[in-house]
Amino acid sequence: MTETSELTLLDPYAYVEGCPHARLAELREAGTTSWQPGTFDPSTSQPEILGAWFVHRYEEVKAVLRDPAMFSSQRRTALLVDPDPARVEAMSNMLINMDPPKHSQYRRLVAAIFTPRRVEALRPRVEAIAKGVIDRIAPNGTADGINDIAAQLPMRVIAELLGVPERSEQIFDISNRMVGAVGGGPDTRLEQSLEAALEIHLLGQEIAREKRGSDDGTVMSAYVNGTLEGVEGDQRGATDEEAGWFLMLMSVGGNETVRTATAQAIRILAEWPEQRDLLVSDLDRHIPGAVEEILRYRPPLRNIRRTANAGTEIDDQPIDEGGKVVCSFTAALRDPRVFDEPDVFDITREQPRTQLAFGFGEHYCLGANLARLQLQVILREIYSRIPDIHPSGEVVHQPTALFAGLLSMPVAFTPEA
Repeated sequence: MTETSELTLLDPYAYVEGCPHARLAELREAGTTSWQPGTFDPSTSQPEILGAWFVHRYEEVKAVLRDPAMFSSQRRTALLVDPDPARVEAMSNMLINMDPPKHSQYRRLVAAIFTPRRVEALRPRVEAIAKGVIDRIAPNGTADGINDIAAQLPMRVIAELLGVPERSEQIFDISNRMVGAVGGGPDTRLEQSLEAALEIHLLGQEIAREKRGSDDGTVMSAYVNGTLEGVEGDQRGATDEEAGWFLMLMSVGGNETVRTATAQAIRILAEWPEQRDLLVSDLDRHIPGAVEEILRYRPPLRNIRRTANAGTEIDDQPIDEGGKVVCSFTAALRDPRVFDEPDVFDITREQPRTQLAFGFGEHYCLGANLARLQLQVILREIYSRIPDIHPSGEVVHQPTALFAGLLSMPVAFTPEA
């Protein structure tokens, strides 16, 4: 265990210049865990953030995530903030904040949305959307890398998957405000986040009412009418309340992950031009590996939280019952015990079987295959048409310990003829 007098890793402003990789490396080499003091974040509804044990190494992160009986998602949520008990109870309706057996039951229902066949059936539409995204900016030579490129594909895919393509801009706007991917000071982001969370929950209920009793073949329709293919036995449709939480999950998890990974891909490949050239030389061969390495090198989700259900130890470090434990994906995915030269970006790297960027164990991301599909498609479209794309101005990082999100990133490239 190590302690530090530097800005705690729970503080969102520890990330205003990007992830502090050098510090994480020092902590990881000093020990499996480090104690990070609590802090205050005025941009959240619960500004006091309690201190936590951070877990930095790959195998130990997996060990925590594979043991939901000891390390609970539901007890204090999977988020880094510390909501009051009344909010915890409500937030436990989101899949990310559930423990077994509730999690297992709900996951079986939601998993039917992301079967390999259903995801693959989306490929032509994902390709068409990605082509349209690059069609609009390719002749110009400049673009807003976030709003014009990275955010467009996941926003539209989610809306179409749910069967509400006409609401894609609305969902995009609400989810941006909910995760703090907006300008303004902490107080502004707090107010917008609280309003947006209520809006997205109410919108999900509204969509559920529209879809109920009329199965139109879309995911939300099947979800609320109990007709999802692959669900065994008699399955009731989701309630309006459950549909509200599901839309919240989709709009944050499905949108933020792909958007962040796409934006970071543009940055990384500009920083490593020889790897970009290798990718462009054979897109068919290298895109799958590039996606996995992008997710490893700068995982969209930085940290996830668990709470100890009983007194325990992590690599001889005692953890009290009720102790807050944070798994650092960013640190674990650069663990030299698993990755040779972990600070080197290499699209030909042999990856471990477990891609921690999508979590592990009970909470492995259900939408991982859909996220991979979107990333492979948008990277192919970008690097087959505007391969010299690069940041052309200040890159503004989202001040949060949760996501590796970017607030803005102007980009430039040779215009497509």
